[in-house]
Parts: sequence; C-alpha cells; structure tokens
Amino acid sequence: MPASVRTRILDSALSCFIEFGYDQTTIARIRERSQVTNGALFHHFPSKEAIADALYVDALGSFQEGLWDLLRRKPRSVRAAVRGVLAHQLAWIEAHTDLARFLYMRGHVDWDSPAGTELAARNRSLADAYREWMMPLVRNGQVRPMSMLMATAIVGGPAHAIARRWLAGELREPLGAYLDELVDAATAALSGTPASGARQSVELPRAGRIRLELVAEDGSVLAVGEAEADLTALGFSPETHRRSRTRGSGQAAPSPPAASRARR
Repeated sequence: MPASVRTRILDSALSCFIEFGYDQTTIARIRERSQVTNGALFHHFPSKEAIADALYVDALGSFQEGLWDLLRRKPRSVRAAVRGVLAHQLAWIEAHTDLARFLYMRGHVDWDSPAGTELAARNRSLADAYREWMMPLVRNGQVRPMSMLMATAIVGGPAHAIARRWLAGELREPLGAYLDELVDAATAALSGTPASGARQSVELPRAGRIRLELVAEDGSVLAVGEAEADLTALGFSPETHRRSRTRGSGQAAPSPPAASRARR
C-alpha cells in the first residue's frame, strides 16, 4: 500500500533535516522531495516548524510504545525494569538512527505549541504509570525515594551520552555492548547499593614489585630487599587474594632503633 501523504512528507522532511540540517531545510525542499503538491503539504502542515514538531512527537511516541510494552509485562524487580528500559532504548536508537539523530538535533519542542501540549500529556501519563509501578519498591526499600525526573535522568542519561557518541561515529562497538555496565550503574543508583566489583571495565595490573629498605634513625641503609606480590583490586572478595612471593636481595638482623621504609 502506498505511504500516506502525511507519511511521505514526514519521511522526506527527516531525510532533509539529516542531510542539510534543520536551518538549511526549506519547506520547498521538503515538498519537492516528497513529491506532493503545495496544497497537499499545507493541508497537513502549515509550516516547517509544524512538520518538525509532528516528526518529533511521532518519534517519541514510537520510542515510548516500547516503554509501555515493558510496563505491561510487569517487571518483577528494579534490575529487570532497568535492563528492559535500557535494552529498549539502545535497540530503538540502533534501529532508528536518523530519527535518533533528529531528536538529539532538535532537542525539544516549544512546550506552548500544540505539539508541546500533546507531548507533555504523553510524558505525564507514562511517568505516572512508572511511578505507580515503583511505589511498592520504594516502600520495601528496593528503590530510594526520588522524583521521576531524577529516576529518568539516572536510568536514561548515561545511555543518551553514549548514544550521541555512537551516532557521531566515535564508538565502534554496537550499543548493546554497553548494556551490562549501564544496568549495573543505574540499578546501583536507584537502590543506593554499590554495584558489584566483579565486572571490571579496565584491565588492572595483576602483579607488582615492592622495594624495601631497612634504615637506621640516622638515615643509613641497614638492609635492602625486594618483594613480588600479586595484586587484588579493592572491592574483590578475600577469596581472590593470592599468596605473595618474596625474594630477598639482602638481609640483616633488625635492631631496636631501626625503622622500616617502603619504596614502590
């Protein structure tokens, strides 16, 4: 079935906004690319701003539908909900790269416009539904009391920052590669419980060498030694510690006035 006139106009506008930028896109260019008549275009949209607003509202409506679907599945824990939200957010951006670029480019709508009024109502309805879902978790201590504005920023904010860099071509991995760490961070922030240290994003040194000097009070060196030890990052469980291996390069019997000084 051929696309409706409205859909053709919006699709053409999106491609123009991405190719030329919002300011350099004219309504004449949109009409030409959509191959509709002036009468048909102005019947649906009185201005370029109205086209951009409709595109913005439609894009966010498409994204929010996935959030409604998640809520209808009634996630049973904070972590399950956070993973569902972030997995949907990252997948939607990957599947709708031009719409995501447009949303970030546009930033927001005029909240006093008809589009702004419609979007505010949609946002309010979605926020109220998620607040109702969260209330039992707040009461039993699984989620710290906070506003929905703060909860939304905690969960979605870091993912938006990563998505912007990914869309700009700075990041080569698929967005899903960042899901686990985003879920850990958001869940910890919502619950107030530190994230597990089991997942390390940076490879840490596993061994080190320590040089020891035994010195007298006058500063003279009485003995020198070296030790090699396996290193364990703070936050790991004691079971991950290994025994240190030492190797002495010199030794002397300590005397009462002597002090030890360690140099790394």
